[in-house]
Amino acid sequence: MGRDENGKPVRRHVRGRTRGAVTERVTALENERAHNSGLAASNGRQTFGDWLDEWLVHIKRSRKPKTFTTYEALIRTHCQQLRNVKLHEVTVRQIDDLLDRVAITVSPTTAGNLHRTLRAAFAIAVRRGLVSTNPCRYATVPRVLHTEVQPLTIQEVHRLLAVATDDRNAARWSVALALGLRQGEALALKWEDIDLETGTLAVRRQLQRQPWEHGCKAVEPQHRPALCPCRHSGGLRFDDTKTGAGRRVLAIPLQMVPQLVSHRRAQAAERLHAGSAWQDFDLVFPRPDGSPTDPRSDHRAWKTHLARAGIRDARLHDARHTAATILLAQGIDGRVVMSLMGWSQAVLLTRYQHVIDSMRIEAAAKLGNAIWGESGG
Repeated sequence: MGRDENGKPVRRHVRGRTRGAVTERVTALENERAHNSGLAASNGRQTFGDWLDEWLVHIKRSRKPKTFTTYEALIRTHCQQLRNVKLHEVTVRQIDDLLDRVAITVSPTTAGNLHRTLRAAFAIAVRRGLVSTNPCRYATVPRVLHTEVQPLTIQEVHRLLAVATDDRNAARWSVALALGLRQGEALALKWEDIDLETGTLAVRRQLQRQPWEHGCKAVEPQHRPALCPCRHSGGLRFDDTKTGAGRRVLAIPLQMVPQLVSHRRAQAAERLHAGSAWQDFDLVFPRPDGSPTDPRSDHRAWKTHLARAGIRDARLHDARHTAATILLAQGIDGRVVMSLMGWSQAVLLTRYQHVIDSMRIEAAAKLGNAIWGESGG
């Protein structure tokens, strides 16, 4: 007849004096099962909100802290209107209305993220037999408008690197613009990851700010986890790369090797000056005491260099887009660019369609000249 809240099959038994009586009662049970869509009677009172809370607990240890925090924020912010609806009564229409409202009031991108989150939550509910179908499978996801990548030009790259020369971590911006490392990957880079003799750099981890958790014993604490006197598990932490493809080995441009050598010597002098206050994390771009650089400070430094160089207000992540665009503009194969950028999905290349299209036009022109000559005769 379905499954209970623990995922165990729910069975019903019938008896009768004749085969006909038993058949009739079995038919009635089959009709009841079809009518209830396979729902177990024991979970009929569970609400949508109760299940989302249970699901968050279920997936917490299997998701990265930042991903889990995103799920939790999406559910807390946008699902209050449906929390009291019975889980098995949530309809496709209700999901559609919810996504439309979020797309209008916030953004289509947020609506898409919410849809993926709820679809994952319902998928677990289906596997446990709490609902028969996943309404998110049939929901209409608001269309996200395509956004063109806005990389820096080569001239802007030159100006930015010039004004950043006086920065104690000047090599940080060369790594961002030439190798396209994500912010967390660059700030987690260690000297053991760099081989200056062979000119290679290995991306093995990332630095992330993880949310704090309550450590007090209060059932319903009135303060935020970040203000809890017994808080734990939060702050700057080293974590695995964003995806499996993020673990990669890159070749360092020859022109950048002397800058890294000079940067290492300057850091050795900082270490001597700091003495016992030095925190030895072996980081390439640490704070003056050797501890991990706060991503917010790193972001402010980027904005400062942009202003000094007279460049438009660009995101730090645009440095990564710049590296990818330059690679594609140089005619590097898209699959190689994916590997260098640490992308796990080829669809990410579509964001650089304007660059790829210009390469195709150039290739067609060269092909035409080779076959028919430049005059076309």
